[in-house]
Amino acid sequence: MNQRRYSWIVAAVFLLAAGSAARAQDRLTLKESVDLVLNNSQQIDMARESVSGSELKVTESKNLYWPQANLTGAYSRMSYFGEITIPFNGQTWTVKFGTPNNYDVRATVAGQVFNWGRTARTIDMSMAGVDLAKDGLAMTKFALSYQVVPLYYGTVFFKEAIQVLDENIEAFRNKLDILNQRYEAGLASSFDKNLMAVQISALEAQKVDFQNNIVKFRLAFNSLAGRDPETPFEPAAELTFEPADYKIEDLLREARAGRLELQQVNHLAALNRASVGLARTGNKPTVAASFNYDFRNGFMPVMEQLKGTWTAALTVSYPVFDGFRTKTQVAEAESALKVTETRLSEQERAVALDVETAVADLQAAGQKLEIEKVKIRQAEDSLRIAEERYRNGLLSATDLVDAQNTLETARLNALQIIYTHKIGQFNLDRSCGRTI
Repeated sequence: MNQRRYSWIVAAVFLLAAGSAARAQDRLTLKESVDLVLNNSQQIDMARESVSGSELKVTESKNLYWPQANLTGAYSRMSYFGEITIPFNGQTWTVKFGTPNNYDVRATVAGQVFNWGRTARTIDMSMAGVDLAKDGLAMTKFALSYQVVPLYYGTVFFKEAIQVLDENIEAFRNKLDILNQRYEAGLASSFDKNLMAVQISALEAQKVDFQNNIVKFRLAFNSLAGRDPETPFEPAAELTFEPADYKIEDLLREARAGRLELQQVNHLAALNRASVGLARTGNKPTVAASFNYDFRNGFMPVMEQLKGTWTAALTVSYPVFDGFRTKTQVAEAESALKVTETRLSEQERAVALDVETAVADLQAAGQKLEIEKVKIRQAEDSLRIAEERYRNGLLSATDLVDAQNTLETARLNALQIIYTHKIGQFNLDRSCGRTI
C-alpha cells in the first residue's frame, strides 16, 4: 500500500515538473519576443521582395552591355512588277524586275560600342537602389523590434502593478475583518465598514482595468507576431532600475555610425550623384555597331532564287541640339543632390537631439525615483502610525484609508517611474541605432 502511494506521489511530482517546464518554456525573453515578430511579419516579407526586385534591376542594367540579337521573317506578294523583252540572236529574252512571291529571313545583331558611360551610370543607380532597399528592410526590422518593447514591458508593468493592488486589497480586507469585529463589539460604525468596502471595490475596478490592458498588449503582440489572438503572452522579465553613466560624446559618435536613417540618406546621395552623371551624358555621342544577314529572293537575273547576303554597319550619333533638355535634366539632378545633402545635415541634428533628449529623460527618471523612494518610506511610517492610532481610537477610518492609499499611490508611482526609465533606456538604444 505504501509502495503504491509512493508511486502516485512520484508520478504527481513528474507531472507537476513537466507542467512547470512547459509554463517556463511559454515565458518569453525580449529577444525571443522580437524574433517571433521578425520571423512572422508580412512587412518584412514585402521589404525582402523589394530587395530582390532591386537586385534584379541591377542584373537588368548590366544586360545593357550585351548586344541584342533578333530573327525576323517576312513574306509579301506583288500583283504587278516590271519586265522587259529583249530579242537577241533569233531568240527572245525576258528580264523581270520583280517576282510575285517575296521571301526574307533576317538575323540581326546590334549593340552599343560606346555610349559615354550611360550604361555604367545606369548600373550605379541600380546598385544604389539595392542599398536603399536593404536600408528599408533593416529599418522595417528595427522599427518592428522597438514596437515590441512597450508591449513587452507594459505587460510586465501591469502584472507588477496588479501585485501592488492585490497587496493593498489584502491590507484593506484585513482591516475590514478587524472593523467587523469592532462593529460587532459596538466600537465601530457602519460608515467605517462601508468605507473599507468601497475602497476594496475601487481597487478591484482598478485591477480589472490593469488586466484589460494586459489583454490589449497580448492582442497587439500576437497581431505583430502573426499568432492566434488567444495565444498567451508571458514575458520572462521583471522591472528593475538600472542606473548608468551616460557620456554624450560617445553616444553621439555611436549614433552617427549606427543610425539607419543616416545610412539611408548617404545611399540616397549616392543615387543622386549617379543620376547627375547619367543626366550629363544626355548630349554626348553614341557609337553603335550592327550586323545583318538576309536570306531572300528578288535578285537579278533570277528573281525567284533565294540568296544569302550580309551587311555590317558602324553608326555614330551626336546630338547637336536637344532643345536644352540635357542642361535642364542636369540642373534637376544637381538640385535633388543638394536637397539630399541638406537632409543629411538636418538628420544628423535630429539624431543628436534624440540622443540628448533620451539621456535627459533617463536622468530625470532617476532623480524622480529617488524622491519617490523617500515618499514610500514616509508613507510606510505614516501608515504604521495611523494603524496604531486607529487601534487606540485616536484616528478616524477615513484618515486610515487615506494613509493606506498614499502608500499604494507611492508604490505605483515608483513602479511607473521604473517602467518609464526602462522604456527610456530602450529609447536611448534606438536613438543610438542599437539592435535588440
